[in-house]
Amino acid sequence: MLKTLWEYILRLFGVEKSNTSDEQLKENKKFTDNFESTKDINFTAIFANKLTTLAISESTADIVGNNSRVAFLDDCMSDVWRRMKRITSRMLGTGGCVVVPYVQEGEIHFDILSQERIMIHKKKGDRITAATVLADSIKQGTRKYFRWVDYQVENDTIYITNKVTDDCGKDAFVEQWADIEDRAISGVDRVLFAYFKSPVDNRKFSDFYGVPITYGCDSIITEIFDCFKQIQDEYKLKEVKVFADDRMFQKDPKTGKYNLPSKMFFAAHGNDTGPMIETFSPDIRNSSYYERLLNLFDLLEKSVGTSKGVLTAPETRGATATEIKAGLYDTYAMIADIRAVVERGMADYIYSCNVLANYYGLTPMGEYEITFDWSYSLIESSAETWGQLKDAQSMGIKSKAELRQWLNPNETADEAQAMIDEIKKNEPTLKDLGIG
Repeated sequence: MLKTLWEYILRLFGVEKSNTSDEQLKENKKFTDNFESTKDINFTAIFANKLTTLAISESTADIVGNNSRVAFLDDCMSDVWRRMKRITSRMLGTGGCVVVPYVQEGEIHFDILSQERIMIHKKKGDRITAATVLADSIKQGTRKYFRWVDYQVENDTIYITNKVTDDCGKDAFVEQWADIEDRAISGVDRVLFAYFKSPVDNRKFSDFYGVPITYGCDSIITEIFDCFKQIQDEYKLKEVKVFADDRMFQKDPKTGKYNLPSKMFFAAHGNDTGPMIETFSPDIRNSSYYERLLNLFDLLEKSVGTSKGVLTAPETRGATATEIKAGLYDTYAMIADIRAVVERGMADYIYSCNVLANYYGLTPMGEYEITFDWSYSLIESSAETWGQLKDAQSMGIKSKAELRQWLNPNETADEAQAMIDEIKKNEPTLKDLGIG
């Protein structure tokens, strides 16, 4: 079904061959369905969200330079960075995430897509040179409409073609997409969108698509759910039950059933010499079951490639600061891989925005550079870092302005130095007054 749908769309664009198989399309769809499922505990979503928080929180990305193009691209960067947690989480949860920029009414907008909505046809090294994406969908009345975009790079020229269809696959018109035009842009060596591919090894020779963070962990996750069910059964089967002589209860004359004070009571016919009430309250083997559950959690963390602390408690009791950092190394290594993917993806996105800005003449051309300021709070203590910065300043290899910027990240170097000069003027030290 999926292959048939895509083959029909590809015929609309005149695409004769793609390197994406029907099995790959089905697998990508399964990845997305599993990540989006809310029926049970979703371990893929748990790992994706936790690692996303560690990788993205308290970090920033900026475009630096001194021209109007830099300001324009920095706005483009900021728009996407505000959604970076969603992008990264979906990348880790489904195997990949696509951010597609487009120009409408002189402004650059973007769509965020899961991996199952892209079909890659060709690659040149790590660069995608031919692909088709389901860029957007909208429902109007009882009908649903889809916007498809095809990208083909040939001889350093990219050909971008748009199609709008209804839910039957027929050509359609949607007002809000009316001014998104087809175009051919020269001097381009890749498709004009960013594909954030999960850093998890897919264990295949083909690496066109990524895989979720819990790829290959299905058997362990199944065992965990089996353990959950056993714990649930253990509590249900060993609920307290009170067997009381039926003479203690009144019988409903209509139904013939005893009126019991609660569900734990059972009416039982005893004998005249036996006790009127007997209680059934066996011990619950919770410690054994939870020990097994924690072992399975630990095994799942190892299989994913993280340290303790995602499903289990981190090992901090009695450990030194150095030992704690060492215990988090696997998680930190995973975060470093995630950040490398984010950097490559954002570079492709800004490249795309720069090309579109040139083509549509949105701002004057200019050189730019992308910078990332990643948080290292996972493995660093702010007190230790501050101590290192003060030592560096006293040794003359860091300035006071740099220390102030560390305390106030939003200040530029000039603003920090100006504030230091103002403080020095208003609150001079003895040394400043020539006394010390």
